[in-house]
Amino acid sequence: MIRRKGLDICLLGFFVLFVGCIPRAETTLIPGSPDDLPVCYATFPAGPWESVYKIEAIMTGGISSSLLGVTKGEPSERSLHSLLLTPEGFILFEAELREGGIAVRKAVAPFDSPAFARGLMEDVTLLFLPPPGRPKTWGKEADGSRVCRWESPDGSRTEVRGSMDHGWRILRRDDRGEVTREVSLNGPFIQGLPFQLELRASKPAPYRLRMTRVQPAPLP
Repeated sequence: MIRRKGLDICLLGFFVLFVGCIPRAETTLIPGSPDDLPVCYATFPAGPWESVYKIEAIMTGGISSSLLGVTKGEPSERSLHSLLLTPEGFILFEAELREGGIAVRKAVAPFDSPAFARGLMEDVTLLFLPPPGRPKTWGKEADGSRVCRWESPDGSRTEVRGSMDHGWRILRRDDRGEVTREVSLNGPFIQGLPFQLELRASKPAPYRLRMTRVQPAPLP
């Protein structure tokens, strides 16, 4: 049984909206061709999907908590429906993302703040939806790893990099080019969903999320 106080501390910490920087320099690419563009979307599920992941949240000092994350997505509409539950099945938070707006369906205090909802849905979007539009650049690094970079109007960037041999990562950079979030993805992939995910962020509230797929949960 998870103690409520420990659960509150963990959740409030690892879903803080503004995180610090993980230094990682950008590299020069060998430009890719239009035929290489589909690789940029290979790490994201295509078509309607639903997933169930066991989440281990690890905070500074080794504090950890186990949760369940259930997410249903429709990439063509850029919509997400996410739930965060205790292992016993009690819903702590439920929200939908549609047309760029967040609608909260349930939020148990202290998870009922707009910042909490925004931070959670931004993490889920980073994990499961490709950035809108085409990448600004894509190509290969010297070791053969594929790299695709999207840019947002606010100057932030999203980068997908890797290969079947070296694994895949998703990086989120701020307008200064510093990495604020980094996701590692490990197969096997089923319906475009990886078996394991790990999201890492730093100050002011460092956290790490280890996610293991419980089931592919195909839609009917």
